Amino acid sequence: MTSEVGSADVARDDSAEENRPRGSMRHFWIFTGASAVSKLGNTFLNFAMPWILLSVTGSGVIAALSFGVQLAPYALSPVLGVVVDRFNRRRLFIWCEVAQCVMVGLLPLVISDESVLPVLALLFLIGCGGLTSELTSDFGLIPALAPADGLAKAYSRYTTTISLVRFVGPALVGVVIGSLGPSGALWIDAGTFLVTAAAAMSLPLHTAEKGETGAFRKMLTQGLSSFWHLRKVRRLTAAMAVYNLGAGAVPTVLVVIAQTRWHWSPETTGVVLGLGALGAAAGAWVAPRIARERGLQQRIGLWFGVCALGGVLLLFGHSLALVTGFILSSMGAGGMNVTTNEYRFNAIPNELLGRVNAVIRAAVISGAALSSVILGYTVSLDDPFVWMAPVAVGALIATVMWSTQRAQDPPSPEL
Repeated sequence: MTSEVGSADVARDDSAEENRPRGSMRHFWIFTGASAVSKLGNTFLNFAMPWILLSVTGSGVIAALSFGVQLAPYALSPVLGVVVDRFNRRRLFIWCEVAQCVMVGLLPLVISDESVLPVLALLFLIGCGGLTSELTSDFGLIPALAPADGLAKAYSRYTTTISLVRFVGPALVGVVIGSLGPSGALWIDAGTFLVTAAAAMSLPLHTAEKGETGAFRKMLTQGLSSFWHLRKVRRLTAAMAVYNLGAGAVPTVLVVIAQTRWHWSPETTGVVLGLGALGAAAGAWVAPRIARERGLQQRIGLWFGVCALGGVLLLFGHSLALVTGFILSSMGAGGMNVTTNEYRFNAIPNELLGRVNAVIRAAVISGAALSSVILGYTVSLDDPFVWMAPVAVGALIATVMWSTQRAQDPPSPEL
């Protein structure tokens, strides 16, 4: 544990951390590569669904809600976090990937101009599977596969790889939609989940830690109580939630702006979204390599500042300013993901990782889900200045919330 987190939050059991079995980098890269293939498919889903719904319904709000509905399950994160801590993590991950494969494959069969409810229902269930997979991989499988002294770099490599794939994905999906149609893009996405599931089956057995036993309600209460006792983690959660309240749905809303305001082709829009992913990859790669002499708290503040600067650029409304601000905000988000993941892993005891991080994600991603409603409304207005105004406001407030805290809070009770 770093000294910064140790003094402010909880003390991790160092001996337990040293004795935790680790996988080889070969297994880490197998899992990372397979996850990259799956994330490539996800970019197809996130790009194709707003495009399809906008074409079918003509409503930018409904198109933006296709993103928000996938994030709605994060409100159930504390419950799903108990599931992650209770069951075999590798097996749970595999079944979630298979379930997502089936549900994404069904999407082209239920798209209709008569009702979007079946589509939104499937997107909600896909979001449930995606959330459980994320909690299992980010705070279970990846830490188990990373070298004991290289967790920050492992998170950086994983996030950078995923972001690079998201750079390729939007540009590629534009070509796929143009040649195979939106349904073809969705079926390709469905197939990518099977690749990730197969890779997870090849992982060493120690990554599939036996889940904690105990009453479901007791485990849920422990997760909520543990989160509440982590003072700085609470503040970080609040700041990230406020930021996501403004910025969470930016990529989806950018698709709406590109189609309705600028009349861009799918290929051009895909390239712009890819540049944002490239910015996120750059932020993730740089994060563990700069300002190492500073504590995690200060480095997180730095990335909040980068996000705020990008948000201010988005206010100008012109396509060049919007694209530049989007890339800069994405870079800040990529760096922040790496530093906050390291911060949270150091602060939260291993046996509580799933539950506490689930509470965090419930707050943070619920903000992103509400962002789809907020930005869906502002983008419908005629003034370009207000299209992305919530992004700038949320980023500035979040930066102030995190950066103005005391350097050292009084020690919190150990759990």
